[in-house]
Amino acid sequence: MTRSLSLLLLIAGFVIWSSAFVALYAGLSVGCAFGWDAVRLGPVSGLRALLVVLWLTHLMALGGLFVLCRKRAQAAGGAEPDRFLAFGALHAGIAAVVVTLINYAPILGLTLCL
Repeated sequence: MTRSLSLLLLIAGFVIWSSAFVALYAGLSVGCAFGWDAVRLGPVSGLRALLVVLWLTHLMALGGLFVLCRKRAQAAGGAEPDRFLAFGALHAGIAAVVVTLINYAPILGLTLCL
């Protein structure tokens, strides 16, 4: 059971990253089609606010995954395959967080709809 969970955790970060890609791309497409970039919510457009909320939601999910993987990696002291998978899942989760930050940070400043 623990190896199966570790295998799932190994890919979970990039599943969340791909979910962010789909959600942000869909939100951008729908928002531009319906003119949400013209709706103002304080200093930002409604579309930018939506995209930032989607991005932060996925970052929070990745943060929860990171905490879970870190606890599993700290507790893994037994057999070599379990420890390897736990640390592999932790580092894959860290990579997913970094990639999610770098890939989607342009929504903070670039023009949304052309």
